[in-house]
Amino acid sequence: VFSHLHSILMTYDHVEIAFSDIEPMPDAFKGTKKGSVFLTPYRVIFVSKGKDAMRSFVMPFYLLKDCEIKQPVFGANYIKGTVKAETGGM
Repeated sequence: VFSHLHSILMTYDHVEIAFSDIEPMPDAFKGTKKGSVFLTPYRVIFVSKGKDAMRSFVMPFYLLKDCEIKQPVFGANYIKGTVKAETGGM
């Protein structure tokens, strides 16, 4: 997942990621995934914990759109946004 060309700026453990508005929803994207996030100068990398069908998910910054930071009164802070699929990506 990592290349020697990219430095990791920040790491966050105990992160949850969930996907919505995908039709049809592939099985690997269903439910809430738990794992770690690595922030590099070019992308956000999510690596799942355990034996989830989705082992990792890479989000290059240029494909992230409409990102918002949410700070609910009764709940954890989170980031909500859209990731456009890269041509030929899976």
